[in-house]
Amino acid sequence: MKTVAILAPMQQELDAVLNAFETQTLIFERYGTKFVLALSGVGRANTAMNTALIIKEHNPDEIINVGSAGGLQAEQKILDIVIPEEVVAVDVDLTALGYEYGQILGGPKSYFTDAKIREELIEASKGCPYSTHTGTVGSTEAFICREEQVQEIGRRFNNRVVCVEMEAFSVAVVCEKFKIPFAVIRSLSDVPAKGEGNENDFNEFLCHASRNAAQLLHTLYKRRKAQP
Repeated sequence: MKTVAILAPMQQELDAVLNAFETQTLIFERYGTKFVLALSGVGRANTAMNTALIIKEHNPDEIINVGSAGGLQAEQKILDIVIPEEVVAVDVDLTALGYEYGQILGGPKSYFTDAKIREELIEASKGCPYSTHTGTVGSTEAFICREEQVQEIGRRFNNRVVCVEMEAFSVAVVCEKFKIPFAVIRSLSDVPAKGEGNENDFNEFLCHASRNAAQLLHTLYKRRKAQP
């Protein structure tokens, strides 16, 4: 039986996954799959530590990072879905040493989610009432809410960053080291690209965005079970 680890940064995001699967148990079997749910914590250090611990303890076949994010494209709307292909760290700058923006010392220019899982997610999202975006997710230790922050990320990454959050980069780095396929599901709690004040949207829409992302996750594995 395949083991899938689900990592959610915040308790609201983890609760949404538990509710989507109609369970209050962090380890359970459903759709012919063993699921291991865990709170990664917010930020890169917490996430890297807990991702590595989950891998050591449960040896998952794949890892899904699920939760909310802030949109960086002006056409996006709150509660839209993001299924990224590329993962970068938007606040890393080693360009003085000859590296690209977002590239850590000795690491690749960027990391990529698993193509098969990503395509499955895109198919599963077609029944979602909100728009689905692909592209690049950017991790940062800062809450992006000011126009100059949005503009600087756009300048550094040629406007290809679709959304920002705080954990996907750590999941990507750890999964690459352990050779474990991973994917990222995010729903937009706010859209800083539309102007300042999105911190108010974040507080208002966090739980709803978490439910959107969790429901897509559930749909993915339900569809897998239904396929011959």
